[in-house]
Amino acid sequence: MTSCGVGEIYTSSDKILELVSRETTLLDALQSHINAEYDNLKALSGFLSERSKATRTASYDDLKLQAEHPNGAYHLIKLYTQDWHHIVMANPLFDKHISHLKPKLPTSDDFRGACSAIVRLHRMYKLRVDDMYTGNYSGYLGPRLTPDDAFEIGRQAFVDGFLEESSDWLKVAVEKLAEQDGTRGQTQYTMSKRGQACGLLGRAFYFMNNTDRATELYNMGRHLDSSSGDILQLQKELQSQISTDVYGSATEVWHDNMTELCMWDKSKRVEQLRPFHFCRYKVALFSLPYIRYKEEILSVAPFVSVFYEMVSDKEIDTITTYVKGRMYRGLVGMGENATTAYIRTSDLGWMYDDELEIATRVSERVKSITGLEVAQRTPDGPSSSEAFQIVNYGMGGHYDVHMDPFDHTPDDNLLNRSGERLATFLIYLSDVKKGGNTVFVRSKISVAPQKGMALFWYNFDPSMKKDLQTHHAGCPVIIGHKWIANKWIWTYGNTFRRKCGPRPSSKQLDIEPLMYSSHKHCTRH
Repeated sequence: MTSCGVGEIYTSSDKILELVSRETTLLDALQSHINAEYDNLKALSGFLSERSKATRTASYDDLKLQAEHPNGAYHLIKLYTQDWHHIVMANPLFDKHISHLKPKLPTSDDFRGACSAIVRLHRMYKLRVDDMYTGNYSGYLGPRLTPDDAFEIGRQAFVDGFLEESSDWLKVAVEKLAEQDGTRGQTQYTMSKRGQACGLLGRAFYFMNNTDRATELYNMGRHLDSSSGDILQLQKELQSQISTDVYGSATEVWHDNMTELCMWDKSKRVEQLRPFHFCRYKVALFSLPYIRYKEEILSVAPFVSVFYEMVSDKEIDTITTYVKGRMYRGLVGMGENATTAYIRTSDLGWMYDDELEIATRVSERVKSITGLEVAQRTPDGPSSSEAFQIVNYGMGGHYDVHMDPFDHTPDDNLLNRSGERLATFLIYLSDVKKGGNTVFVRSKISVAPQKGMALFWYNFDPSMKKDLQTHHAGCPVIIGHKWIANKWIWTYGNTFRRKCGPRPSSKQLDIEPLMYSSHKHCTRH
């Protein structure tokens, strides 16, 4: 209560006498502050008790299992970005105490991303919103959502430009809020929230050229909350008849084809079995001791195959442990032009051959199997392969349709004159309970992740032209976690190596051939 200025109290006896009664005012203010702090501490104690009970009554494994479900992951992110956020904002001292933890906590961008992830699963797998609301994702059950959640997801779908999906979620929000009013009695909050939902739902219908339904929702919403921003905006749009073309609708290349392939059962990898679809033992070149790998040929043009038992569980644990804490959001593009984008949602890190013995060992394995050079001559270059790119896909994690070669002639300095991405060797470091397939949208190939298995393909045809049939995508993860290790093999020191050729006989292989089982996967005949 002291001042840094020149004292002006001691110079007047009248001012000094006023101090006698002024303390009473200060005491009253202090009591009000104590009361407010007491109420705040009481609220903090209640929150502490509630969250402690929630975390202690469930095992860590149960909590992890819940976080694998999209609704569970959404609730977890919402807990931090809303409930914990309010606690932090109301308590500056507590905020200071946890400052070292804040970089690892989710932000409002993460919450919006979680909403977008649920919309992505809805679109890609054609899930029913009513099922998703109750926690049913293709038979995998999890926590329910709330009417507020349905509104937030619908709003994010609207922002992302997915109007049909937005209307589906906002319909549920309006319906569930009305049910809530009927069972618990109408409150100012539910009236206001339902008014907002009606306004935003009306805007979605307006931009889908259904002005009659938009007008109906406007009339309904303005009686619930006439001050809602979306109600006022909808009123302007209806009165001015703004062209719906200005809003547009977000679209995805190959979406329909990708959806079909992403929804294939795990046992289905190709649309139709053909003579070149077969399994065989592939002898690893340059390998001592002599090693053979189970290979399943999926396509010869483009050449695509899978190798089984490529890495062990112990090697996988070492790799994932090594990159944890060194990963960052995956970018799209190269160099200074690289940026985050909706088409790719994952974290990634890099593992160079000279950093880890296992990296060297697995790279040598790739070389032996493919017959391609993979030497890395960093930092001087040029090199014959990139470091392993370790990728972890999160909630609804995906990578839209793309090709691995560069969209333009790469900068020689950027790639140290290493050329182009001739081939891709992708190793699955985890199983995925539902979703996460790698799909080739032109070639109609869909491969479900299988821990320890590898997927190999050439990005160029034998004439060294980019093979457009290798347009591929990573389907959104519905349930579980997806880890992969990418190894891009460059043209430096390599040429196209036609691996398939005619089907080898058992005599040529000098072993019993592998045949398709009823599940079209490699097993002993």
